[in-house]
Amino acid sequence: MKIKTTSIGTLLLACFLTFSHTAQAQTDIPEERDYKVRPVRLGVKIGFPNIVGGNLEYVTPLFNDRLAVSLDYSTIKSDWFLSEEEGSGTETTEANFSYIEGGLNYYFFKAGKGLYGGLGYNRFKFDGEISVENDGKEGTGQIDYNQSSFNIKLGAKIGGLFYLRPEIGYSFTSLPKTFDYIAQYDDGTSETETFDLVEEFSFPDIFFQGFMANIGIGFAF
Repeated sequence: MKIKTTSIGTLLLACFLTFSHTAQAQTDIPEERDYKVRPVRLGVKIGFPNIVGGNLEYVTPLFNDRLAVSLDYSTIKSDWFLSEEEGSGTETTEANFSYIEGGLNYYFFKAGKGLYGGLGYNRFKFDGEISVENDGKEGTGQIDYNQSSFNIKLGAKIGGLFYLRPEIGYSFTSLPKTFDYIAQYDDGTSETETFDLVEEFSFPDIFFQGFMANIGIGFAF
């Protein structure tokens, strides 16, 4: 059975609004807690679409220390995983990726920890150089793609000084499976070619339907 991406986004948004309503009713009640709120969090996240990168979160004093600002940043360059020999013999000779996301997290039940909902805005960029061979002709092509999107998330910060942070979410602009680019051949001709992310990097199909998921670890101060 195939689940529509709009249904996933609607479900996450409904959960977020429900939890927000419940938490908002509690904001005027002074909170007694037996733990220290550590407002600055530095960590690493692994998942999709961020792949792997750093995370910074700051819990503000607003709403009894429940509203936080968050920043994710990832950058991956091809020379980190392609040696000079490998790069010259593969179709993808260069592939660079970057991802940045900023947003707000609201902790529903506890100040600065536990279950939270997030609203964010992300920017994805992918560029690369492709070696092309077609009907005996050889050439190269340049890919330069970027897009931006709003997203919603549900996550949880588990722990104190050292923490674990799983997240799931939905991006309202899903990633394309393919990129079109112009291939320039050595004989002076050019053609429009297609670069397939699924074929080249074996990404699961669900990642191109707006689904987001990651897990993070880090320290809070």
